[in-house]
Amino acid sequence: MSLTPVQLAIHGSAGRMGQRLVALANEDPGLHVAAAVDAADPASARLEGRYGAVIDFTLPEGFRAAADFCEASGSPLVVGTTGLTDADQARIDGLAGAIPVLQATNFSLVVNVLNHLAAQAVTLLGDGYDLEILEAHHRYKADAPSGTALTLARVVADAAGRDFDSCVKLERHGDHVPRQASDITVQTLRIGDHAGEHTLFLAAPGERMELKHVSTSRDSYAAGALRAAAWLSDKPAGRYTMKDVLGL
Repeated sequence: MSLTPVQLAIHGSAGRMGQRLVALANEDPGLHVAAAVDAADPASARLEGRYGAVIDFTLPEGFRAAADFCEASGSPLVVGTTGLTDADQARIDGLAGAIPVLQATNFSLVVNVLNHLAAQAVTLLGDGYDLEILEAHHRYKADAPSGTALTLARVVADAAGRDFDSCVKLERHGDHVPRQASDITVQTLRIGDHAGEHTLFLAAPGERMELKHVSTSRDSYAAGALRAAAWLSDKPAGRYTMKDVLGL
């Protein structure tokens, strides 16, 4: 007996991520794209009824519309939209009391395993290792550093027992800027058509460890978001992360 495919709504289907979500979902017999909505096009399809999951990759205004719909319909919500305000985050907290919500700055399965391994490495090595992060993306990326790099920095800071706001530095320049022992510095490159790269350096005199993720296609992010949506579709109300999806 075949299982019923999870009925998905892709909110932001005309975007680069949205297009890949639709394409990959159409190749998966366990998923069905019941609605593909271009949030910026009033003439496109609308969200109607209830879905197994709504995946939102739009802009903050689009997220707010998707949140309203999911709250009213009871549809689980996967949030991939970035640039959300503190009020938006509070909205997600509120939604989680009524529906299952999963938010991530990066849906790549490898990136989320990298975060897990980074925390373990920092804990095992202890103090005495310099912690630095280097991220690279294509020349058209608007925000810097990436949300993925900032998430990695927060993971590392928490594992090291350091305060994120006081220890994480987003630049280093000047005639006299010696490294402080507690620094966790995030450096940014914007180069060509680079799909994305994040490297954590853990270094001491005589040796260093590098934990790196290199993206060659947006498909890794789309595949992770689809896996998250399928996982979320039958969960009770609550706020979830990719760590829950991966069982970390």
